[in-house]
Amino acid sequence: WGWDYMQYNSVASDHRWYLLMVLEARIFMQVCETLKVPGSIQVLLFALSCCIPPSFLEEQQYAFDICEYTTAPNYVLYTFSWVFRNFGDGCAIYWRWVQIYGAFYVFCFHFLRAIVTWMQNKVPASMKTPTWGAVSFGCAMTIGLLMGLFHYPNNVLENGTGWQWAWLEIGVDFLQPTLVVIGMSYLPLNLSWWGNTTLGCYVFHFYFKDEVGKWAGRMCDAVAWDATGLLSVLLVFGLCVLFTSFLGPAGHYALLAPTFLYQRIERRLKMYQRHARVLERRKSSMLAQERRKASGGANGV
Repeated sequence: WGWDYMQYNSVASDHRWYLLMVLEARIFMQVCETLKVPGSIQVLLFALSCCIPPSFLEEQQYAFDICEYTTAPNYVLYTFSWVFRNFGDGCAIYWRWVQIYGAFYVFCFHFLRAIVTWMQNKVPASMKTPTWGAVSFGCAMTIGLLMGLFHYPNNVLENGTGWQWAWLEIGVDFLQPTLVVIGMSYLPLNLSWWGNTTLGCYVFHFYFKDEVGKWAGRMCDAVAWDATGLLSVLLVFGLCVLFTSFLGPAGHYALLAPTFLYQRIERRLKMYQRHARVLERRKSSMLAQERRKASGGANGV
């Protein structure tokens, strides 16, 4: 975990960009919620961060790269590389393509459920069958294969360039996962445990460095005698199942910990407020009774 590793840490695992995007979007939405900003305005405000002119960005992609200042103390460079990722060429805080994902995240948070409900009411009942679910899943896999063969990488959503292909890349990135969800909804198995932990596995890869890759390599070496190679595949899949079953939930709850903490504090505050109101009512009732008694005694005299 020294500086020699940290200045190339993203080569081992770069999935922290999604964690950073989610945290940024969540903080933004919390501030907007506190200020009573409508959801539609929140989407527009966040989308403005995607519209910075390329001339204001370095290489038309990024800004605020602290690691360019090589004269800065190593602990400063280390910290920014650890937080904002580093492939050995910088640790930029702002990336246009990450902001695009963030804008979609905010949009989906406020409007995706309403859109899904509307579409469910519009789809004919004849298409809500397992057969159409299988067709949807097959189409999603085919789309992914064709994009990988003929177009990848998706530059718009990976480095913020090549906007002439935005219609294709953004359209496919919406359509393919939608078809996967439709297809998986007809699978007669409850996979919610693994579905809920996927995000935790994805964004916390970095914190295991590349040790898991080394484990996979050692396992494959240990079964090199298997001429079919199938045993290696099964072992790698088993390692993935182990992570998603046990380590993924830990990452999932770590991501949700701020929300859980906020909810717990809010419940505590409400409980204390209710308790304070009850005490105040009791105190007022006791004072009223004392005044009535005093008034009754004065009248008797």
